[in-house]
Amino acid sequence: MRSEEPAKTLVRVGVAVPSGGCRRWHGLMLESLGEAGVAVDAAMAAPREVPFPWRALLPLERLAARPRKDLFARVGQVCVSLDEARPDLLVLPPGCRATSGLLARLPLGALEIEPIHPARLGQGVLEGRLFWRRAGSPARLAASTFTCAEGPWPLSWAGTHLAKTALLPSRVLAHYKLAGEAFWEDCPQAQPLPPYSPDIGHWLRFLGALAGHGLMRAWRDILHRRQWHLALRPGDGHPLRPGFATEPFTALLPPGKTGWADPFLFHRDGRTWLFIEEIPFGKKGVVSVMETLPQGGFGRPRRVLEEPFHLSYPNVFEHGGLTYMVPETAQAGQVRLYRATDFPGGWVLDRVLLEGVCATDATFLEHDGAWWLFANLRPEGGSSWDELHLFRSESLFGPYRPHPLNPVVSDARRARPAGSIFRRDGRLFRPAQDCSGWYGRALAVMEIVRLDEGGYEEKEAVRLEPGLIPSSFCLHTFESGEGLEIVDGQRLVPIWR
Repeated sequence: MRSEEPAKTLVRVGVAVPSGGCRRWHGLMLESLGEAGVAVDAAMAAPREVPFPWRALLPLERLAARPRKDLFARVGQVCVSLDEARPDLLVLPPGCRATSGLLARLPLGALEIEPIHPARLGQGVLEGRLFWRRAGSPARLAASTFTCAEGPWPLSWAGTHLAKTALLPSRVLAHYKLAGEAFWEDCPQAQPLPPYSPDIGHWLRFLGALAGHGLMRAWRDILHRRQWHLALRPGDGHPLRPGFATEPFTALLPPGKTGWADPFLFHRDGRTWLFIEEIPFGKKGVVSVMETLPQGGFGRPRRVLEEPFHLSYPNVFEHGGLTYMVPETAQAGQVRLYRATDFPGGWVLDRVLLEGVCATDATFLEHDGAWWLFANLRPEGGSSWDELHLFRSESLFGPYRPHPLNPVVSDARRARPAGSIFRRDGRLFRPAQDCSGWYGRALAVMEIVRLDEGGYEEKEAVRLEPGLIPSSFCLHTFESGEGLEIVDGQRLVPIWR
């Protein structure tokens, strides 16, 4: 019989620390579990978190990069024996399997972290999976995450991947507390891959990929500079219309070495304004605005908001007869609400909606009598590309409460917001960045099919690839209105131009 009762008592979760000692990512896991977590002396050898051949490069990269929060560094941690800890659930290190004898001692079983494996590394992302085993039952897939993997150099993705993987057990616990045994029953049966051991063929392919990636980076980063720019085409913004995914855009290039990105259209008093992030060469971003001209095209941009910190993603909207903007202010550690006193300029800080967070690309939606704030939050040691969080309030002005199942999306291919959420034919669509391979590579339009305090679900409706913009290798924001569809892209410009 299916149980729908949530777990009401505290579930004690042990984190098995292998004989090699506790590392910083173990500490992240314990911290995320809070009072439910306890470090357990596993008295077992575990495979290294990053296997060969990537492990061969990791010490060199760590020495060169000197990451401030090295998740592979050893840390002091008091551990207790399994008998003393008496956990309900035990998290095992990557590559370790729970024996039948061990499972018999654990009321809720064991969580096994799948080791990094090339079979899970492809198309610009690395998939991490967490499996749940119980005595007498097949393994089940309890949680997964997708991390951007740009090239073969491991430090660029291995640390971020471990930071996210370390948070998976606490997310499984959150689901279990909310749904009880129904969550376990809904987890699909699956088996983790064994630890990876490369043969000579794998080593040769790795060395070839390493050389090719190094040459590509040298050509791209030494001989070129990057420039963000806009692109547009006629259209009604409906993602399901014929031609939406295939019709090309026409580039709208900024002057000189300036960059333009993050377009947001706003219509007021019979006039249409395009707010953008303007990026002066070598400087922080500011918010500028251009007006559409009667004969077509846009006027010259003028700066309307500048702060001591970086600004981008100027999300402009109207509420209660007033015009507001929530730009990205992650460098300030806040989500800020600005109000226009002399539109399209005259922006003043109205209030701080979230404090002490590194939140990127905050996007708002009024839905079913509530205000929802969508934003990517950067976990400690992780990336701002991968984890979509939701916050809810009865008012635009807060207070905002985090969703109990945050992050509701942990996937570099569709987490980070990429423009205003919009309705078409009674359906909700959310533009999302696809950061597989590199930042802002492409755009996925997701249809929201569930949004409430008990859960969040979405499915991909359509995609926009960077090839729709001439000479662009990115397409990372979508906006529509007044018969226009506007995106942004990034191109390489030779340094001698």
